[in-house]
Amino acid sequence: MKMMTSLLLVGALAGASFAIWPEDRMVEVSKAVAEKGGLLRYRLSVSGRDGSCLVEKGVEMGLDAAELKAEDDCYQLLPRLADARIWKRSGEGDVVFAAADGREIARFFAADGVAFESLKPASPLMSLTAE
Repeated sequence: MKMMTSLLLVGALAGASFAIWPEDRMVEVSKAVAEKGGLLRYRLSVSGRDGSCLVEKGVEMGLDAAELKAEDDCYQLLPRLADARIWKRSGEGDVVFAAADGREIARFFAADGVAFESLKPASPLMSLTAE
């Protein structure tokens, strides 16, 4: 009987902790789970342009950097992406597309859910949505 009561109490406390978590914390947790879960493919959309393309975080190169793979359609949506070769994560959690020489081509901040929106370039607005 004591065991049953203890289990019910633990279950109730666990349920209550989820109910009182702030929404920001839940979004933060879902982002962390998505990253750890290996979401490596994203759909890139550019505001005001028709279509979208697939980008992938490729082989890890160390120091929070990986190979960036992009469909040819990406270069048609935004020609400046043709130089992007590296997918990096900044200390703030931003995703950075960089050229082979390290020059920053685009920077995305974590938006809601498992999506990212561009900070750089400021225009046109771009978004990355998990596939």
